[in-house]
Amino acid sequence: MITINLLPLAERLPKWSFQRIVLLCGVTLFGLYGSIFAYNCYTIWSLEKDIEATHQQYSLLRPTQDNMQLAVSKQLAIDKKKKTLVAITGERKAGYAMISHFGIITPPQIWLTELAASDKNSILVKGNAMTYPDLANYLDSLENDKLVTEPVLIKAEQDSEFNYTKFEMTVKLKGI
Repeated sequence: MITINLLPLAERLPKWSFQRIVLLCGVTLFGLYGSIFAYNCYTIWSLEKDIEATHQQYSLLRPTQDNMQLAVSKQLAIDKKKKTLVAITGERKAGYAMISHFGIITPPQIWLTELAASDKNSILVKGNAMTYPDLANYLDSLENDKLVTEPVLIKAEQDSEFNYTKFEMTVKLKGI
């Protein structure tokens, strides 16, 4: 059926009534809020799914993490022991270093035949000297040395067959 409105334009009823406009705005807002709500629900669902996957991955990596923490604690214990060892041995003189030091400070007129630890802080030195004055000069140089102190001559005897002086002495190490 065709309706014809012959009223003047000022008196005609609008095609869109106020109720229709309010209903249209309400439906539009409801659709907009519904889509925002659906998007947020989907986002929350996907994030919860990611969190669950991450928790599952962490639970699979837990033994590895425990092993790593155990290895770190063992490494810390080893490092602590190394530091203690370095602190203890830092002040001690190494045996090879002492032997090479004696090789440096010993003049050509002195031949060392034995270096041995005698007491807690001392070394027994045995050797031969060309003459007794050479031995006395060697004792003087040991008294002024930076690594040894208190050289004490225990025995010195002249060998008549080979014409040299055999000696025994003890020296103490500095810093021990």
